[in-house]
Amino acid sequence: MLKQKELVGLFEQSVVDDNFVRLTLSRNIDKTATLRKAIIKLVFIKKKLHFSIVYRHATNDITKNFGLKDGYPMIQELMDNTFLNAALFTTEKDWFYELNKNQERLYANKPTFTKVPKRVHDKQKPKLIVNTSYLVQLGILDEKGRVQKDKGAKYKQIKKFVEVVESLLKKNPILGKEGTVQIYDMGSGKGYLTFALYDFLTNNAQIDVKLTGVEARPELVTFCNEVAKKDNFKQLSFKEGFISNFTLPKTDILIALHACDTATDDAIHKGIEAGARLIICAPCCHKQIRKQFNATKPLDSITAFGILKERQAEVVTDTIRALLLEANGYKASIFEFISTDHTGKNVMIIGQKEEMPIEKEPILDKIKALKQSFGIKTHYLETLLK
Repeated sequence: MLKQKELVGLFEQSVVDDNFVRLTLSRNIDKTATLRKAIIKLVFIKKKLHFSIVYRHATNDITKNFGLKDGYPMIQELMDNTFLNAALFTTEKDWFYELNKNQERLYANKPTFTKVPKRVHDKQKPKLIVNTSYLVQLGILDEKGRVQKDKGAKYKQIKKFVEVVESLLKKNPILGKEGTVQIYDMGSGKGYLTFALYDFLTNNAQIDVKLTGVEARPELVTFCNEVAKKDNFKQLSFKEGFISNFTLPKTDILIALHACDTATDDAIHKGIEAGARLIICAPCCHKQIRKQFNATKPLDSITAFGILKERQAEVVTDTIRALLLEANGYKASIFEFISTDHTGKNVMIIGQKEEMPIEKEPILDKIKALKQSFGIKTHYLETLLK
């Protein structure tokens, strides 16, 4: 590999001459591997020069730093056994190396960069998820901490949910109150988001919480309690029960993620009754309203098409939920919390308890007018709140 050896020499010399900008390795020899690229930069850490290598996988990036002595053989190993292409950027020239069917090619172009970047170590964002052993037990990560091939979307959903909670943490004083914050997760399922929430609040945000997951399937309750015990999550527990008939005590935060159809309404109702300061819902399925649709003109043109009728039912259902939250003293917001590439269940409804009294009648008038427009007799959450 004479041309590869030549590129390595150019790379090492650019570091010595201080005109090195970046080395990018790509085109993995193993086409099934999740590792797509390796991006090498120079940074100062504790006043010593290091190679910072970003290992770019299909679903996440992993950054590792190496002293120059250890870094050179590490990079050589990547070039020898992992990647077929390399791009060396310096302030003198850009060099490109390719290996195809044992045929090497090395050529140069004018430099993309005229100045070397600052060799400042980028401060990494603090990890929101501190303890990952439960993600291994839940099948999201493998034993080496890598995302399982079919769990990339779920892992991104977990991270995004924690980011949403972090944002709420900054805006909502309830999460920083004195004493233990009581949280209930209604319809917790296998507990992916429940565990991540507990981990973030206790290990990252340093908040004293007691979190209870409520799930109808006894085998999942048993499994999740075993995982919580193994991770020493002392104030995280799971109980068997249906959302509709579960007796909810005084609660600070109520969560219902992907509760199906009217189960979301049951959860919102339980949260309002329990005086929850914060209600977080990600609805799933919207069958109850869709069955009633008999829209007046010109809205009947929309509901004449199946897929549009279904989407309109989702919009109307969640709009009425938000309005009913506001009618019961909450400031409501609705947003897309993750891309539809990762899950179709991507709408989140947030209800934050207001301290000031709210005029209820104008909000109920809005609900009445909306129902009339779509021929809706009743929204299930209305019947619960009467």
